[in-house]
Amino acid sequence: MISMAPTPLYLPAEEANRVIRSPIFQRKDSKYNNNNNNNNNNNNNNNNNNNNNNNNNNNNNNKDLKSSNDPIQQVQSPNKDKSLRKSGSPWLSSQINSNQAELMELSGKRLSSSSPKLCSEGVGGGVYFIQGEKDTHPISVFKPRDEENGIIGPNHSMMGMKAGTLPGEGAFKEVAIYLFDQIHKGYFGVPVTTLVEVQHPIWNKQQQQQQQQQQQQQQVDGATTENDSNFNELGVKKIGSLQEYIVYEDTADEVGCSKFSVDDIHRIGLLDSLVLNCDRHSGNLLVVAKEDSDRLELVPIDHSLCLPSSDQLSDAWFDWINFPQSKVPFSEKEKQLVESIDIDKVIRQLHSKLPKLRLGCLETLKLATLFVKKAVEAGLNLCQIGMAISRYQSLDEPSPLEAIIANTIKIQKLSLSNPHFWTAYQNEIDLFIDQNY
Repeated sequence: MISMAPTPLYLPAEEANRVIRSPIFQRKDSKYNNNNNNNNNNNNNNNNNNNNNNNNNNNNNNKDLKSSNDPIQQVQSPNKDKSLRKSGSPWLSSQINSNQAELMELSGKRLSSSSPKLCSEGVGGGVYFIQGEKDTHPISVFKPRDEENGIIGPNHSMMGMKAGTLPGEGAFKEVAIYLFDQIHKGYFGVPVTTLVEVQHPIWNKQQQQQQQQQQQQQQVDGATTENDSNFNELGVKKIGSLQEYIVYEDTADEVGCSKFSVDDIHRIGLLDSLVLNCDRHSGNLLVVAKEDSDRLELVPIDHSLCLPSSDQLSDAWFDWINFPQSKVPFSEKEKQLVESIDIDKVIRQLHSKLPKLRLGCLETLKLATLFVKKAVEAGLNLCQIGMAISRYQSLDEPSPLEAIIANTIKIQKLSLSNPHFWTAYQNEIDLFIDQNY
């Protein structure tokens, strides 16, 4: 028996680990049939006879929930499907939107008859494909938090793959960037992403091996502990992010940048700048051929290394700085979008939905967004913005953004927790732009 459930976003930090991602456009036409889950319950099993009876009574009462780009849209989560077991968090269950619910329903159905397939590519940690029907191509990608890679830092502390990141928070970042996009009506084209708990026997052996290793080490150390793991046919539970998979032609590093539109480079470049992406290389830009035209479209994936700590901004990186499209002035539509961002409101929304996302990460979102807003207002192009917020010129020297923040703290003697810091910070941005552009 396989189980997938929407999971509380306020998980304990000890459950740390991996993320998920996948390629797909925001599906504006997707539908989620609320009561098809009732049929699935009757077909899958009967652990709960009361639920089965209720499902039989509701089989003829089908209603489609219309899709929406509204991030606040609330729909009933697909918890009546035996493959989508209800989590212990009614709060989260009522917060997922119809696209997230549909993704969970489809993935849960496939997991009831197939096993996740471990991806052999990449170095970011465990990535599992959930296959579609007839094994044509995956329908989603699951990244468990407990398989996210990290490095050993000072005093044997664990650090993320980029400065200011931590192993285990990638799932929150993936969901946060999706929600950030939804707040802005899907403008940036971030794939549908949600946080789930997946239970599958495929991970039983892995966890048993880990426990055996721990027990052997405890015997060497002379310590003894009781084994409280409960392996059963349901399998080990893993928390991670789930993202819909999109069929793509290639990645941007295999296609000449002359094939990409200015709009696409600006769209993705603005997203990366606003969330201070530390991992925007061309390999995580998917190239998709549009059916109704010869145009290629870019889909951004892999956002687990965005939003580093506000005191560690050294690793921001953007391949698109070298694309000629980044030197083209912003359109009026793009300027209006940036101007319309109410960053304090955005942060409140993200914090309410992702309370486990560190405040230092949200501070970075505000620092980057305020800089981008000022820069766009002053007429800077995307290339100039990217060079100002990253160490493109010299990896050994602080970026202009880092210098502005440091000057604000040093000269004004203000910390980021002081409301007056943000006024002084924006004044420092104005001074930097006046002196350099």
